Amino acid sequence: MVSGQGTLLPRRLPYPAAVALLAALYFIAAKLGLLAAVAQAVVSSAWPPAGLALAALLLLGVRYWPGIAIGAFLVNASAGVPLAGATGIGVGNTLEAVVGALLLQRVARFRPSLERLRDVAALVLLAAALSTTVSATIGVASLWLSGAISSTSYGSLWFVWWSGDAMGVLVLGSLLLTWAATPQLRESPGRAVEALVLVMLLVILTDALFKLPFSYVYAIFPVVSWAALRFGPRGAATATTLVAGLAIWSTLHGRGPFVASTPTENLALLQTFVGLLAVTALAVAALVTERATAQQALTESEAHYRVLFESNPNPLFVYTLDTLALLAVNEAAVSQYGYTREEFLAMTLEDISPPEDVRALRDLVAKSETGFRNRGEWRHRKKDGTIIDVEITRNTLTFSGQPAALAMAHDITKRKSVETQLLQAQKMEAVGRLAGGIAHDFNNLLTAIFGSSDLLLEDLGGDDQRRADVEDIKQAAQRAAALTRQLLAFSRRQVLAPQVLDLNVLIADLEKMLRRLIGEDIEFRTVLAPDLDAVRADPGQLEQVIMNLAVNARDAMPQGGKLTVETANVDLDDAYAQAHVPVVPGRYAMLAVNDTGIGMDTQVKAHIFEPFFTTKDKGKGTGLGLATVYGIVKQSNGYVWVYSEPGQGTTFKIYLPRVEATAEAPAPKPISPASLRGSETVLLAEDEEAVRNLTRRVLEGQGYTVLTGADGQEALRLAEGHTGPIHLLLTDVVMPSMSGRQLAERVVSGRREMKVLYLSGYTDDAIVQHGVLEPGIAFLQKPFTPQGLARKVREVLDAG
Repeated sequence: MVSGQGTLLPRRLPYPAAVALLAALYFIAAKLGLLAAVAQAVVSSAWPPAGLALAALLLLGVRYWPGIAIGAFLVNASAGVPLAGATGIGVGNTLEAVVGALLLQRVARFRPSLERLRDVAALVLLAAALSTTVSATIGVASLWLSGAISSTSYGSLWFVWWSGDAMGVLVLGSLLLTWAATPQLRESPGRAVEALVLVMLLVILTDALFKLPFSYVYAIFPVVSWAALRFGPRGAATATTLVAGLAIWSTLHGRGPFVASTPTENLALLQTFVGLLAVTALAVAALVTERATAQQALTESEAHYRVLFESNPNPLFVYTLDTLALLAVNEAAVSQYGYTREEFLAMTLEDISPPEDVRALRDLVAKSETGFRNRGEWRHRKKDGTIIDVEITRNTLTFSGQPAALAMAHDITKRKSVETQLLQAQKMEAVGRLAGGIAHDFNNLLTAIFGSSDLLLEDLGGDDQRRADVEDIKQAAQRAAALTRQLLAFSRRQVLAPQVLDLNVLIADLEKMLRRLIGEDIEFRTVLAPDLDAVRADPGQLEQVIMNLAVNARDAMPQGGKLTVETANVDLDDAYAQAHVPVVPGRYAMLAVNDTGIGMDTQVKAHIFEPFFTTKDKGKGTGLGLATVYGIVKQSNGYVWVYSEPGQGTTFKIYLPRVEATAEAPAPKPISPASLRGSETVLLAEDEEAVRNLTRRVLEGQGYTVLTGADGQEALRLAEGHTGPIHLLLTDVVMPSMSGRQLAERVVSGRREMKVLYLSGYTDDAIVQHGVLEPGIAFLQKPFTPQGLARKVREVLDAG
């Protein structure tokens, strides 16, 4: 089937029918060509079948060569050429078309539209000049061998054969190729009228010029060039065919400048004219088309790059390399920076940089580096004065004829904020682990100090002068214990007693104490949401949070002011969470404490939750108040954020997860045992020697039998070797080689009746999950006093 071959043959035509139709067209074209024979009866001044055959194989495919062979054989056989000669001519004409098509397709990468100068050159050199020698050589040789011509006319006949085929390729071949490549007529009415006028002018002018002397005939070239300029390769080929046809007709009828003394001279003059006309017209059309195509491609490219430039989501700046003057900006720069395009074009890069960064910018520009460069992180100033962090990538270029650079500014302000928050969270976590470890070791020391001082006080009489010294030691230990409690709160290592509670009730219960705490020169008010949902937290710890924030606010308002405590239900979405790492989106109850004090700058805000950081005078603060707030809130699965500017006051916002439950009544206080003494056997496991000795002395002083192990392994051996009952295991939680939890599991497995009391200077996941004791776990926080130890031991032993 024949399909997609342009307009040369009907579409969807079976192969045999297409071959037959091509042979018929070749036959008709050859008969018409023979009518234009000027010098010899068997050759034409412009052999149309040569152009038809080449165009057919280029457009349809080389496999349609049988149509050429059949048509060539029939036309020559019907003209009286011997069968051997007709066969040879058919072979030569077929090979001419096949060789020409293959050379153009495989060597020249030919495009039939002839819109490129290289395609015109390929048609002239490879097809018209080179491949036609095949037909001329084989055709003339076939006629000579068959006896149709004598050897004396061999050379002249070869030349006119070759030149006739060449003219056929240039005239009819180009006409068929250009019209088949762009068969649709889409001209406007104005151009259609122009084309009609052009055709009429060509006919009239050609007829007039062929009545004049030879020198005037080339005056037709400008008109043909007009056709090439206005209508491209198709116009050039059409005009050339029209003028060539009129010239051949006039010469055949003895008119015009190409009628000379001999037919051979007539042919030479005529073919020279037609060849020059065809090559000139096609070359002009190709040049103009190439230029128009290049201009259109450039225009489209500029439009595409303009779209890319303007639609880029990142701000783009084009600036001069010497003065840094802005030459162009995109829409993203206008929308993100707040300047109009006109304002930008009157500015330089220095104008959008903070003053303190200008020197660094000038130093960078002075390096005169060309090409693509990653300029790293910089700060830019928007029209409203906001400073943003940007990451700059830059490439040098030529813009409007002058050295310039294109810079892309990627806003990384949010990313840097998130990175800073993440680093701060990581730092706080690391400091918390350090503080927890310190508090653990410190609590062991304080336990020994508390116990030893209490035992000394029991031994000293009321009038002993040394009693005051011991009291001073105990008071110092109590202050140190308060510090360790704050460190434990910051490091989230406290043991909590969470319950479902109403923040509004908690604040109302604290209001009287808060008013006394902040003083009369500070106005106190509450804005409590009536529909506030409950939260799950340790009420004592939350009271500590509110008290610490109130003290902090009081100290920030030395001249008086206003303190507001507010509650509300809030929903934190993904956008808030992304801007406040590590917040998890969800439903929270907000507790806000706002003051109208002196406020804080960015540098202070970056450190306020760190332990021992304070802006107060020496001796007026430990720097642990806000660290305690941070730890308690974090341990309660909440978040705390501070909002403050110098002179604008400060707001602390605490977000605690809401729970679907009603507030619980306060837990009843445990009833103190009537007596702290006992006679039971206690297995003690404590790796800190001072604490171990003190605990043993206290318990033995209360009547207990104490089995003492320096670690878990030793305590396990004591339990296995003791034949009598062991009523209580008293063990430190964190010990080397074996933890208190592991020891308890090993010992209790063989003594089901034994009870366990854990001791520790801080919590870990062995017995505590997120600060909450597992059910049934008895725990005594270090540092403890002898009386506190004796009371807790008796409570555990007396429990059911």
